[in-house]
Amino acid sequence: MVVHTIFKLILPCTNSVADAPLNKWRILIGLATGLFMASLEGTIVPVAMPRAVLELGGQQLYNWPITIFIFASTISIPVWGRLSDLYGRRIIYTTGLALFMVASLLCGISWSMEALILFRLLQGMGSGAVFSLTFTIIGDLFTLEERGRVTGYTSTVWAVGSILGPPMGGVIVDTLGWRWIYLVNVPPALVALSMGAKGLRGLATWQRGRRLDAKGFILFTIISTCLLLLIDAPMLDWQATSMTVLVVLVATPLFIRVERIEKMPFIPFRLLSDRLNFTLLAINGVVGFAFFGIVTIVPPILQWFYGLPPTTAGLLMASSTLGWVLAANISSRLIVRYGPGPMIKAGVSLFVVAVTLLLVTNTFAPSPWLLIPPLVMVGTSMGLTVPTTLITIQTLASSAELGFLTSILTFFRSFGGSLGSQAMWAPFANTPIELGILSAIFYPTIYSFGIALVLSIINIPLAFRIEWPDLRMIEIQRRNNQELPDNSL
Repeated sequence: MVVHTIFKLILPCTNSVADAPLNKWRILIGLATGLFMASLEGTIVPVAMPRAVLELGGQQLYNWPITIFIFASTISIPVWGRLSDLYGRRIIYTTGLALFMVASLLCGISWSMEALILFRLLQGMGSGAVFSLTFTIIGDLFTLEERGRVTGYTSTVWAVGSILGPPMGGVIVDTLGWRWIYLVNVPPALVALSMGAKGLRGLATWQRGRRLDAKGFILFTIISTCLLLLIDAPMLDWQATSMTVLVVLVATPLFIRVERIEKMPFIPFRLLSDRLNFTLLAINGVVGFAFFGIVTIVPPILQWFYGLPPTTAGLLMASSTLGWVLAANISSRLIVRYGPGPMIKAGVSLFVVAVTLLLVTNTFAPSPWLLIPPLVMVGTSMGLTVPTTLITIQTLASSAELGFLTSILTFFRSFGGSLGSQAMWAPFANTPIELGILSAIFYPTIYSFGIALVLSIINIPLAFRIEWPDLRMIEIQRRNNQELPDNSL
């Protein structure tokens, strides 16, 4: 295959970790720099789009640079993870990071809206590599005890980048212009490449005999793209929607057949059918649906119906991020001592309580400030759930499947978030905006938060009816067996 041949030519073949010692903490700084850059890009661009449209034109394409970035990032996450299992973390991570950097530069010099959309597609693909492989490489380098602390650090970096995006975007657009929203990514990308990628030479690379399942890769990409397009169905007319549905109906059984007969499938169904892996993926999909749905619909409710200015609404929403950061730093340390069960059970239970309070508060509360406690609870439940499921699935994964399992976990959460954003916004889409008239959103609130509540309740039996493993024992057994990492790293 073409991809396999290219990587075979440029990668050394080895069966063990190189003798050069790894400066893990230097690598972590590089990874955190790349993660901060990617998380910042996710929230900074919407601020720049009004100015970009005024200069480039194409008002009818206003939402495409934002949407295409999300699509490309979400779809590419498991692709990058699987490629890193096959051809090594270093070459795949540096390729993705370099793609993000070059695409950011091209976005900054875009000459038309169509060009900006194309470059945002490439930037989203690079962003998928950064999000996927940052956590995969952390799983490679750090022990269970270290991973708990490191996961807390990276959660903080992600949160800070996401929070700073909108205000930083406003300052950059007002002082330097909208193009610098993209150009500002180039220096930190160079830092991430120099500090992180150089150290990854100590990791093993390509393993002879492993190759990319090209058929599975192509079919997975087609199906994922079509599903995301269907989620954002208003972008399509009925003819395009019908054709997209037809493609999914034809490609899905073909994909399943290909993966079942393939010796090294792109998506190993045996891993997905494992009860513990399935539980971790399902929980992430549900919390992604509810969380990203909530952060999509609450800001317009605060501004349109409570009458809050954008800055105040943003600060109020930051309470959920603060809860996430604090809980993530605590849970990622407690998991080493108490295992994943208590944190995940507490997280999914708290989510049900938080969504219930949001439903009641949005329906009957006279003050928007009463939304702060349930928003903090939503963020806290995410902080208890997301890092814990990540650490659990990484501890159980073999080195040959670490990239896939880490990335597919992120994919489920992102895909659920895309679905939740659309599904929970749908009841509000045609609601007349009446400032201060909360009765106007009575039924939309019940429908929207009701969907999130029902799905959140599904997580309760998933979390409570499974026997959670002792991660410390698994880690100790792995060390005692002195299992050398294979060169899938």
